[in-house]
Amino acid sequence: MPTSTSPLGVADSLTIRSEAAAAVGSELLAGGMASYRVKVAMSRTARALGLDSFTSIVTYTDITATATLNGRYRTRITQPGHVGVDVDHLYRTQRMVETLPERGTSAADVFEALARIKARRPLYSRPVNALAAGIACAAFAFLNQAGPTEILAVRIAATLGQAVRRVFQLRQWTHLLIPVIAAVVTACLYLTMVGVPVGLGWIPPGNLGGYMAAVLFLVPGFPMITGVLDLVRSDFSAGMARLTYSGMIILGAAAAIWTVSIAAGVDAQPATPLGLPFALELPLRALATFLGVLGFAIIFNSPWKIAVAAAAVSTVANSLRFLMTEGGVPVQLATLAATVLVGVTAYVIARIKHVPRISISVPAVVIMIPGYAMYTGFTMLNAGELAESVLLLQEAVQTVLAAAFGLALAHLATSPAWRRVHQPT
Repeated sequence: MPTSTSPLGVADSLTIRSEAAAAVGSELLAGGMASYRVKVAMSRTARALGLDSFTSIVTYTDITATATLNGRYRTRITQPGHVGVDVDHLYRTQRMVETLPERGTSAADVFEALARIKARRPLYSRPVNALAAGIACAAFAFLNQAGPTEILAVRIAATLGQAVRRVFQLRQWTHLLIPVIAAVVTACLYLTMVGVPVGLGWIPPGNLGGYMAAVLFLVPGFPMITGVLDLVRSDFSAGMARLTYSGMIILGAAAAIWTVSIAAGVDAQPATPLGLPFALELPLRALATFLGVLGFAIIFNSPWKIAVAAAAVSTVANSLRFLMTEGGVPVQLATLAATVLVGVTAYVIARIKHVPRISISVPAVVIMIPGYAMYTGFTMLNAGELAESVLLLQEAVQTVLAAAFGLALAHLATSPAWRRVHQPT
């Protein structure tokens, strides 16, 4: 049949085919995929649809793409309805793209497959999602030397805070307002959880070492890590947008919990080291890492097999990181080595299990992001403790960069396409 550029009436038109390829990219972008992989998936779909080329520019919220066929071209801009993180959708969309034939698929088949993916409900209920956040933050609290009382308070406050956050996410409120509200609710709950028992004389004063850890479910790990990966691939518009978004979320949440602490008249303090024997602390930290990553993976709506794989990979890598720091290695270098291990292991698992590499590597690395130091540094900065806050924030930023560059080095070592300037077409 002759090919037409008629937008709707002809099944194999340039317009319909380009719409189908762009729809694949839109679904991946909405689920949190890095820009380069979005381009690869759209180009793979375009070839299966019979298009001559499909060149795109992908930012954090937009796709601008030009498709060509038989000397004609069409350019369009696509915007996902809501950008977030949904590993289940990423996994299923990527599998759909991988199973497309080299040539001969129809736009109708692509649209039908995407419709089935979009119609999928979240894998975990709201209570499970909230409980996962509580477990993840409690694990973070232990890794930051919090005691049993503080861990319990973090567990309850983060669970309820995530439940509130999820309500507003489902209503699609603006991205900046949601973490501010969730941070205020979580901070108030934590102070109540430790303040009421103190007032009743059940526990001694203090127990504020988990105050910052309670809001760590708000750390935007996915856009933070993928933002640096985008910059490594020279996708500057996408990378800067993701990092700017991450910075806004962190600053909004930090300002909220600092405001609550001022209103309550409390001064957040670092947790007192537990002083556990090394032989006991190492397995406990490994267990906390596994539970923390598993919790974050559930928040990201990861299928169970992907969540467990990410948790297992992170347990090994973060334990190695702990051993290195205990041996005197700077935390930045230890983080770099650990995340290189995560990236290479995620590559092997992704090849064997046919899952998105990012769905394993990013949750596995989130536990290494020093969100506690970021929030504490911001609070100290507002309190006028300039020198201490700058040192803390500097170490936090360097650690985040080390984590992202570790994954980037793993990509460069295992993916020939990452080592070339060539963009997918």
